[in-house]
Amino acid sequence: MRPVLPIFRMVLHVVWDGDRVSTVHIEAKPDHLLRLAWQKDPMGAVVEMIWNALDAEASLVTVDLEINELGGIESVSITDDGHGMPNASCKSYFGGLGGSWKTAAKVSPHLKRGLHGRSGQGRLRAFALGGQVRWVTVAEAAGGRVERTVISGAVDRPTDFDISEPESVHLSRGTRVEASVPGDFVSRLTQEDTAQQLASTFAPFLAANLDVRIVYQGTLLDPATVWTDMAEYPLPWPDSDGYAAPLLRVIEWPKDVGRVLALCDTNGVVLDDPSPGIQAPGYQFTAYLLWDGFVERRDDLSLAELDEIAPLLALAREKLRTHFKRREQERRARLIQEWKTEGVYPYSAGPVEPAQAVEREMFDEVATRIARRLPGGTQSKKTTLRLLREVISHDPGGLYPVLDELFRLPQSEQEELKRILQRTSLSEVIKATGQVTDRLDFLAVLKTLVFEPEVSRTVRERSELHKILERETWIFGDAYALMVSDQSLDAVLRRHLKELGREPENGQLNPVCREDGRKGIVDLMLGRAHRGSFGREHLVVELKAPKVKIGQVEVAQIKSYAEAIVSDPQFRDARVSWDFWIVSTEMSEVVRRDASAPNRPPGCIAEWEGGVRIWARTWSEIIDDCEDRLHFYRDRLNHDPAAEHAVEYLQRVHGDVAPATATA
Repeated sequence: MRPVLPIFRMVLHVVWDGDRVSTVHIEAKPDHLLRLAWQKDPMGAVVEMIWNALDAEASLVTVDLEINELGGIESVSITDDGHGMPNASCKSYFGGLGGSWKTAAKVSPHLKRGLHGRSGQGRLRAFALGGQVRWVTVAEAAGGRVERTVISGAVDRPTDFDISEPESVHLSRGTRVEASVPGDFVSRLTQEDTAQQLASTFAPFLAANLDVRIVYQGTLLDPATVWTDMAEYPLPWPDSDGYAAPLLRVIEWPKDVGRVLALCDTNGVVLDDPSPGIQAPGYQFTAYLLWDGFVERRDDLSLAELDEIAPLLALAREKLRTHFKRREQERRARLIQEWKTEGVYPYSAGPVEPAQAVEREMFDEVATRIARRLPGGTQSKKTTLRLLREVISHDPGGLYPVLDELFRLPQSEQEELKRILQRTSLSEVIKATGQVTDRLDFLAVLKTLVFEPEVSRTVRERSELHKILERETWIFGDAYALMVSDQSLDAVLRRHLKELGREPENGQLNPVCREDGRKGIVDLMLGRAHRGSFGREHLVVELKAPKVKIGQVEVAQIKSYAEAIVSDPQFRDARVSWDFWIVSTEMSEVVRRDASAPNRPPGCIAEWEGGVRIWARTWSEIIDDCEDRLHFYRDRLNHDPAAEHAVEYLQRVHGDVAPATATA
């Protein structure tokens, strides 16, 4: 890096008498001027002084801090080699509030640079750097003479600036702003990322003006040496008013420099800096929208969201979202590849079904967001990622408490993960597709249990088939809920009354018995409410082992249950209808004739008054009905319930009651 050459040959200590100094006075309240100084924002003051130098066509600007032995700042100076301020103009520059010459000029006089300043208040920002400020400026006067002028001001009388008489000199042109007696907030200029923040502010200008150098504390500001990524996107804007199409430049930084969507001319002069208005967790960036059309609108850019260029800002923000979506996909891909190389990624092959793809998408998004908090050891990391996969696969809605317990995430990351996990498009789809996949696998299991000869002849009705089906009652209808399993008719009555909100007469129930006086044991009783009404449907299912054919004995049993309920006044309620099913693999020819009678629905073998129907059903009919209901999902999920899937499901969900022959 070239050494920085000062534009002055010595440190100036100017002493003059009262006859050689004039004072200009600003007609404004001191407290109002100090509000304009933004004394708590020394960084903004440095930025303003640099922009003033660039507006003066400087090619070199240096910022120096004088730091004492205790690390405190004694003074701040900003030096430039611009065209300076002629003495004749200083009174207008410092004596007014607003009405800057830059507002009308638009561009600098010689180099035709776009101008940043326009409000005529910039010199007040210098009071954020120190209580005593002076400008030592060397400029060419109207007659060609080079003259030096000193302007000084103090924070305790911000309405007055002292301007010296011009002094002829043989020095290079330029201006030096010297601020001493620093205030409480100037120490912020010594923070490690100050140079980086300045680089982010002036990045587009420096990129467009390669002959310009800005040096902060001996460090040349070169955004290309500190940014982590830079991308540019021309924006198709039909209303460009004859200017070149707008260009969006996105620069990413390793540290937070404050997100803005800077509105610039094509030379990179920042004219306004609204919020970028997008979410990009984990990325620190500055977005620059470069378009010369902003120059004509510079006085109204604070209202840009409301005028005719609002669609241009919306277009830029949409492009930003697309950019960071791509960047996030790239980051995920790199991280996931690292996990695969390390052998800790919990998926061994790519997704082959849509349901797997949805699950994988959510896993990748969550896991890569918490990657920094994963344990360092390979085995611990592998175990943690495996746990995340299992939770996402089976209970995506319960993932957030698991993450909170494992990682104790900070508030910002908690909110971001909540947003991800609450997205219906992911967690609900995973839950729904997982449920459909499980059901398809169970139907494959059920076919094995009731149709496979080697398995079906060993299946026990009460201890195996019954126990499995009481956990899978959806096969009898999605709207039904289990009410009673393997209990007496007395229990059926109690649950019936409870659902209706009725109390038994005299506070106690009379026993419910079949016609022969025996107490029947009902396999399953299911119930559902009629949609949009107060009525209910009850379904009683009597299961038979696959080897048992439905004949007259089995029909008599289910009819005896129906008769016991219908004839018992304790059950009587016009709002309730009853269906009774006898279910097995086959039925006798006589029963089949009854089940196919033309005056009744298929499978119905009897209809009694009071809304009672009795059915004989085979497993093939029930399974066909279920597959018809799942047909739409099955085709779109491309799920083939292969034998290994069925066995895995049976072991996972029903391993405690599954027949050994079915899991072998």
